[in-house]
Amino acid sequence: METKTMADKSVIVISDDETETGIESPGADCKNSSVLLLEENSDFGSVSDENRSDEMVDAEFGLSITYSRKAEVMPHARYDCTSHVFCQSENQTSRPVGTNSDFCEQCYCYICDKLASECQSWITPSFCHCNAHKRSPFWKSWRDKALIGALIVFKFDLLEIDADLRHAESLLMKFDADLTVEHDKFMMGTVSSLAAIYSCSCCCHNQYQTMVNCKRCSSKHEAILIYNYSNVYQLVLEFLEKANGEKPKTFAVVLLGAAQRILLHKQPLGHSMPNTRVVPEAVPLLLQRIIEILQRLLVVFDFPSSFSKKLIDFYKSLFLPPYCRCFLNCLNVYLWEDSLLVSVLRGQNITGERVVKGKKEVLFESIHVVLARTEKLREQNKYRELARYLKVVRTNNRAELQRLKDLIPFFMCKHGDFTSAGHHLFHSHDVSCCTACRLTPRQFTMYLKILRTGQVPVGNEPFYSGVWETPTGHVPVKKSDVIKVGLRILNCNAQLYMNPDSWADLIQASCSDSKLARDGSFICVTWKEPEEEFQQRIRETADLVLKELETKQIIILPKQFYSNHFPDEAMLMLVTQALVQRLIHAHMCTVLNIAMAFRRNMWALKYLFKSLSVRHDVLHAFLDCLIKDLNEKNNTLLIRTLPQSDAEHVGHFIFFLISYEHAVLRPVAHRIVDFLLEHWNDFQNCPWQRNLATLLQNQDATCWNTSNSFLQLKNKLRIV
Repeated sequence: METKTMADKSVIVISDDETETGIESPGADCKNSSVLLLEENSDFGSVSDENRSDEMVDAEFGLSITYSRKAEVMPHARYDCTSHVFCQSENQTSRPVGTNSDFCEQCYCYICDKLASECQSWITPSFCHCNAHKRSPFWKSWRDKALIGALIVFKFDLLEIDADLRHAESLLMKFDADLTVEHDKFMMGTVSSLAAIYSCSCCCHNQYQTMVNCKRCSSKHEAILIYNYSNVYQLVLEFLEKANGEKPKTFAVVLLGAAQRILLHKQPLGHSMPNTRVVPEAVPLLLQRIIEILQRLLVVFDFPSSFSKKLIDFYKSLFLPPYCRCFLNCLNVYLWEDSLLVSVLRGQNITGERVVKGKKEVLFESIHVVLARTEKLREQNKYRELARYLKVVRTNNRAELQRLKDLIPFFMCKHGDFTSAGHHLFHSHDVSCCTACRLTPRQFTMYLKILRTGQVPVGNEPFYSGVWETPTGHVPVKKSDVIKVGLRILNCNAQLYMNPDSWADLIQASCSDSKLARDGSFICVTWKEPEEEFQQRIRETADLVLKELETKQIIILPKQFYSNHFPDEAMLMLVTQALVQRLIHAHMCTVLNIAMAFRRNMWALKYLFKSLSVRHDVLHAFLDCLIKDLNEKNNTLLIRTLPQSDAEHVGHFIFFLISYEHAVLRPVAHRIVDFLLEHWNDFQNCPWQRNLATLLQNQDATCWNTSNSFLQLKNKLRIV
């Protein structure tokens, strides 16, 4: 190898077969060195400007030199210095070894990473950085500690220290300075007296105006020290709030660093003012907040496993005072790689338990960890894994865990497993009864739409999305199974059983198609009216099925409901017969939505009236309630912005009420006709009028609808 330079003093020549023998000191045998220093007074001599282009050959070394200059010494560690001999030692810190204390202008301290002239511990006994070198594990560990700095307590490796951790170190150092100032003020206390804490009620203060106190109360007025931890508490809170905006890795280290420092605080012997902070009360509050945030960080953010373990191990190493012992194992969070958690998420462990070295271990996590893990899995759309996890996990907050378990059927639906979701609605948890018992009317409607259509709301919020999607790989649920689930829910949920809107939703589900409209509503389908004989058989069979549901909480449908002639009609009649039993059980406050839910299937409404005719009091109560609903202001009949399909349903519904040839409905028909004539001006341009006019023109007059009011209504409708 040849080295050319533009100066004229010396040259460094490195052979092609360089080895790791190191750089020898001056005067060493050049045959054993990979570097040959050619000094100005070497045998080669100096090359004048006139002879710089001449080639000089040395036969002994086989070198060709065309130019030379004196080498420039670059910054280097002391043990690599070529000007001063370095003597290696393993762990000598008491005194310099040999000439190790000597250094040149470019020598750097291996420990401090500073110039040797700036090192404060270069020859200091018990330190002696001049003896440090990279080939000693002892000195290498010292260097790592010096470079890691305040983060050494976390036992991070030097390769793990990045910009985020360095920033955390700087934040902790600044926090240390501020905390020390406030803590010193706290430890100094404030001079006061007991009278400032507890008012002195001695009579001497009123009897003798010139006397400050008497012998009986003098002790209350003696000077004492009062300790108030409120300023320290507020400083820590502000620091945590400010650090919340940092990156997760920085925030986690800062939280543990703050916890380490406040756990060292102790309450001095003395007094404290009422409504002020003291250490035994304030530190647990701060530590609880720190732990809750750390638990979420360890779950939600993708920290390296080694980093998370070091954070957990550091927390375990902290000494907790007696008033913080309840937080002893609070940071024992299962990492995502833990074998127990992995087996649960994969469905290999359905109990959440395992035996380790003869000891039973249960998947028990803090509620904050459960919430964070739920959030993480929902963001990743891992709904099947989330359902498996919530089934077996145990926590310290039963009420919150119950709320999460109630969402398991919804998560199953998001995954596309609708059949299992329907079964799980009636699964009793170890913390409470089944989910179906606590469904709200809105949730009930959502599950009916999901199970009937195989579509789920977009996003993670099941009740606040107007957009629906079909999950991939889903298996549709039979309509009969949807009806059975709906009836079982109504049977076990008292709130839904008494709610008219829930019955209207179930009727719509039994009358609907397997798809939803754009606005998320059911699409009504008109079923053909079965023969009277078939209706009677279904009525009798439905009573037996519903009786078995009431006693055994199960529904087993006979073959009649699966016939090839009227399977959908049979399901609608089953729901209608269940409604009959509900009306017999108790009166409803409103029935208009129920009557309108049948849409174009007016034969089912006839089926309802005929089933109610066995109890005239119930039928009359139903019709009276229907008339009351029609007389209400701002009712459906007065809405001028109804869609065309809904307007047709309203027209068919009014036509059915005034044209149905049933003696019980005659008074109702007359009252409806009178009501329409009385509010005719209010009904002007209502979308249902044209549909009603068409239906009445095609209807032949009967013996009961030839009254003047009825004919007057037909005449008004002709000009619509």
